[in-house]
Amino acid sequence: MVVLPLIWLATAIGIYIAALRSGMTAVKWALAAVFTGPLVLPLFSSHKRLTLYKAHGRSAVLFRP
Repeated sequence: MVVLPLIWLATAIGIYIAALRSGMTAVKWALAAVFTGPLVLPLFSSHKRLTLYKAHGRSAVLFRP
């Protein structure tokens, strides 16, 4: 019973740090992760990609292997 809240808290902390590093509103994403847990990860990933597109423009290459 203790494992599930710990997973949600770890997810919220991870999302908070990732949002800070990406220049997004970190508190908003941390609160969303607290309430929804790991279910917010796909939404966060797509929003992060859209933020990068908005900052660099659509013609920029974001990933170079």
